[in-house]
Amino acid sequence: MCSLRLEVEQAIGLKFPVKNGEAMIRFEESMEIPRGAEHLMKGMYQNPEEVKHGFQTLQQETANLLEILLPRRSRFREWVDQLPEQPREAETYIKDTSEQLHRQDQRLRQMEKELLIKLEDSGIQDLFPIPVGAFAQIGFQEPAVKLYLRPLGRLAEILQLNPEHLRSAVRLHYLVFLLLMEGLDFDGQGCKRNNDEKVLSKLTCYFTLRQIKGQSEEVVHCYSEWVKSWGGTGLLEAFPQQNSSEKIRAAMIFWRRGTNLTWEEVWEKVKLLDSEGFSDYRFSGGMRDHKFYN
Repeated sequence: MCSLRLEVEQAIGLKFPVKNGEAMIRFEESMEIPRGAEHLMKGMYQNPEEVKHGFQTLQQETANLLEILLPRRSRFREWVDQLPEQPREAETYIKDTSEQLHRQDQRLRQMEKELLIKLEDSGIQDLFPIPVGAFAQIGFQEPAVKLYLRPLGRLAEILQLNPEHLRSAVRLHYLVFLLLMEGLDFDGQGCKRNNDEKVLSKLTCYFTLRQIKGQSEEVVHCYSEWVKSWGGTGLLEAFPQQNSSEKIRAAMIFWRRGTNLTWEEVWEKVKLLDSEGFSDYRFSGGMRDHKFYN
């Protein structure tokens, strides 16, 4: 955890507050099922017990059909070897069993139709979006996150994702989120900009994705699917690829310090700095003295 924290701090250009020589950050992993996760834990079936009962009924009705078919098949085999003594005997038998088969087939068709309606009402698209609070609880009094492992595991099961890869990507996401929300600049200046959750989420997804792109494609896929699950589809494409990491880091620092500015205003000003020779700029205390803030 310590090495991961230091790696993230270096990559983003922020650091967690320190108390008694230790970074003020706390992670907890819980087996609780929080509010908002109940639907996820059920999975794609809104009424799983009803669907299960439907399959049980079909199983029984199929068994009843076999009780008619198997003796009928056996009798026909006998008559292949030796014809029945009386044609009327075979005629009566075939008519009777045909009527039984017809009635049973009608019952099966009705049961199948009812079950199909229940299955059609239980699609994966009805599961999303999932409340993001189903996966973690953020502590605002101190930098803290409680990760809910059971909802994460259930999502991995439903979407057929590697649960360990998903867990590590989500853990990194919240580490980045806390750092952006509570971190200090390297010059020691404390800034808080947690009143704009949309921009925080965009920046979090951007820096998290940059961190995990060096890992396997499977980890990237797990992270992307998790972000989509709670409705964050557009967050992964929030910043065009041609925008350099340095420009986005600069905009992020300006945005955190300039609490009276929107992200759009900050981004326009960073583009102006770029035309003035932004590549020669460094992340130092001198940034707050720049005309950007005037």
